[in-house]
Amino acid sequence: MGKYQLDYKGQAQVTRFHEKHSTGKSDKTDKLKDLKAQFVAKTKKGSKG
Repeated sequence: MGKYQLDYKGQAQVTRFHEKHSTGKSDKTDKLKDLKAQFVAKTKKGSKG
């Protein structure tokens, strides 16, 4: 058993804090998905025309 154990309410607060303060990774993945979708759309248009 750890020295600092949280109940469910404390765990939820910690996860909310980390979600609020760690926006870098999710933004990067969202940007990559958008860029990939744009690239696929451009390549499909280019191959048809």
